[in-house]
Amino acid sequence: MVWDWNGTLFDDVACSVEVANQLLGEFGLRRFVGLDQYRATFRFPIVDYYADLGFDTGPDGNFVAAAHRYLELYRAAAPRCGLHAGATDALASLHAAGLRQVVISAAEHSHLAAQVGPFGLDRWLDGFHGIDDIYAASKEDLARGWLAAEGVRAERVVFVGDSEHDFEVADAVGARCVLFSGGHHARPHLQSLGAPVVDDLTQVAELVTGGVLSS
Repeated sequence: MVWDWNGTLFDDVACSVEVANQLLGEFGLRRFVGLDQYRATFRFPIVDYYADLGFDTGPDGNFVAAAHRYLELYRAAAPRCGLHAGATDALASLHAAGLRQVVISAAEHSHLAAQVGPFGLDRWLDGFHGIDDIYAASKEDLARGWLAAEGVRAERVVFVGDSEHDFEVADAVGARCVLFSGGHHARPHLQSLGAPVVDDLTQVAELVTGGVLSS
């Protein structure tokens, strides 16, 4: 099992909207009017999402400054966030069923470590892996590297995430995918991708241990 972190296990969507609106206000750009608009706009790579919001992503633009400011604001706000309901139950059930579990995230690794650490998830997780910069371009290379290093066959892996990017990564490496509707992308969009969509993380364990995703 390969879990996404932000928006999947970690319930930071409301926080992300709040921080994004503060950032947009500071840069004189139009704010989100609510969660639905945010979910309809958010996408990977993050540089394209910022361009959609009105930031200048050219060589002399304000994207880099905005990305650093967002991270500053987000790091201050994120400690108020917790895990999604059902997250620990799902992790515990899958662990009890004998499945290995890791987190692979598009978050920068040291920031990921700071978020994951306080929740004591190492009793169920075999590790967590983030990228080496703050720009969240893609985690495909990270996923491929982990599969190769561990000698894991992709068709034996299920990716769980809350965004189209999670689906894209799973599809690119040849793994299966389950998408969670409580994160950064809305359910109708997730459903359009063709992977199973769950509204409760405990349903992930039910799908896997019940053989629905068996190859």
